[in-house]
Amino acid sequence: MFHRGLRFALTAPVALLVFAAPVARAADAPPLVHPIFVHLPDAPENDAARERFTAAATHYNLRPVEVVDVPTPAAPRAPDDVRFGILNAQKLAFAEAAHDLDIAAAEVATTGGAGLTAAELGDLYLYRAMATARADWNAQPAAAPTEARTKAFDDYLRAATLAPNRTLNARELPPQVVADFQRAVEIVRKRPSGTLIVKGPADGQVALDDGALMPIAGGVTFHDLTFGEHLIRVEQIGYAPWGAAVPFGQPSLEIDVPARAALTLDNATATAHGRRMGARFALVASPNGGPGATIEISLVDTWNGTRRDAAVVATTGEAGQIDAAVMRLDEEARQIVLEEQTAAGGAPLAPPVASDVGASSLGPPLLLTPASTKVSFRDDPAAWARDHWPLLTAIGVVAATALILSATVSSDR
Repeated sequence: MFHRGLRFALTAPVALLVFAAPVARAADAPPLVHPIFVHLPDAPENDAARERFTAAATHYNLRPVEVVDVPTPAAPRAPDDVRFGILNAQKLAFAEAAHDLDIAAAEVATTGGAGLTAAELGDLYLYRAMATARADWNAQPAAAPTEARTKAFDDYLRAATLAPNRTLNARELPPQVVADFQRAVEIVRKRPSGTLIVKGPADGQVALDDGALMPIAGGVTFHDLTFGEHLIRVEQIGYAPWGAAVPFGQPSLEIDVPARAALTLDNATATAHGRRMGARFALVASPNGGPGATIEISLVDTWNGTRRDAAVVATTGEAGQIDAAVMRLDEEARQIVLEEQTAAGGAPLAPPVASDVGASSLGPPLLLTPASTKVSFRDDPAAWARDHWPLLTAIGVVAATALILSATVSSDR
C-alpha cells in the first residue's frame, strides 16, 4: 500500500514537469523573429500603429516588441555660427567673423534657413558683409570702393531683400555699414516683383524667408515677391527636410519640391537590433507619417542584412490588416528556415560571422511587454498550461506531499 501510494505521488509531479518542460525550453530559446516598431516623432497615427503592431506581435507570440526612435537629421549649426560670427564682427575680429558666418551661410543655402528667424537671417548677411568689407569705425561711406567692399555689397542686397523696411542704428554699427545697407535698401525697393509657386507633397509645409510654415496642399503661391535671393524651407513628417536659396528674378517661377529620403530604420541597424536579441529575422514596422498614412512592415534577414519581404498596410480602419501582415511575414520566416534546413539535410544552420554593424553600438533596448491574455483550457490547453505552470507545480507538490503523508499514516497502522 505504501509503495503503491508513494509511486503514484512521485509520478504526478514528474508528469507535470515532463508536460511543461518543452514549453519552458521554447520560451527560453532565442526568438526566430524579433519585432521592432520604429517610432516616428509627430506622426499623427504613431500611437495607434504601435498599439496595433504590438497586439499583432503578441498574438503570434512575437514579443517583446522593441521600440526604436527613427534617426532624425542633426540639429542645424547655423544659429551658433551666426551668434559667434556676430560677436566677432562687433569686436572687429573680421577673419574669425567671416569664418563663422561663411559656414552659416553655406548651411542656410541648403536648409532654407532652418533654425534661424527672419531677423537672424538678416543679421547673418549684414554682419558677413561688414566682415568681408572689414568695415570698422574708421571706414567712411565716401571712401573709394575696394574689391572687398564691392564683394560685400551682395550680402547687403541679400539682407535688404529679406528686410527692405529695416533701419539700422547708427550708434551700433559703423557708418560705412549703415550707408551701404541703406543704398542696398534703395535698390531693392525699386526692383520689380513677381509670383513664386511652390508645389510638393500635400502633407508637406513650406516657409518663405523663414516665415511661418504653410501647408503645401495643392501648391502655395507667394504674390508680389521682390526680385532677389529668397530662401524656402520644406518640412514633412517622415521625410528629411529640404531647403534652398532661390535666385528669383522673373514674373513667375514654379518650384517642385524634389523627392527626399524617408526617415526610417535602415536594414543594417535593424540587423544589429535583431542580432542583439539573438533573432534570425527582424520584423520592422515603420509608419510613413502624415495623416492617414500607411505603415510598412518588413522582414529583415539578420544573417545577411537584406530585406526578404515587406507589406504596406493602413494604420487606420480595420485592425486585421496589420495582424494579417505580421502573420504572413512570420510564417514566411519559418518557411525560409525550414527550406534551408531541408537543403542542409536537416542539420541546424550556424549563423555567419557578424557584420560591420554590431549590437555593441546600440543603446539600451526599449521593450514593450504587454500582459498576456489569459485563455481557457478548452480553447488552448498548451497556452493555458503555460499561463498556469507555477500554479500547476504548486498543486503537484502539495498533492505529492499529501499522498506521501497519507501513505505514511497508512503504513503506521
